[in-house]
Amino acid sequence: MGKKIRDAVVKIDSSLLLEVEEFIRKKSHRYKYVNRKQFIDIAVNEFLQKELQKSALNGRKKVKYGK
Repeated sequence: MGKKIRDAVVKIDSSLLLEVEEFIRKKSHRYKYVNRKQFIDIAVNEFLQKELQKSALNGRKKVKYGK
């Protein structure tokens, strides 16, 4: 792959961030999502994987992001 990408600061809408915090606070989600950054990292990665699988079904090359 080559270069290692550094973590970057990304601004998130404050109302969306409040929804993320409420979601994480639910007892059933506390262990999978320890904090906001981890939730966003996992959610974005899962979304990208789903979209890439759709693309692969349409004949495009599948690329894996994250771990």
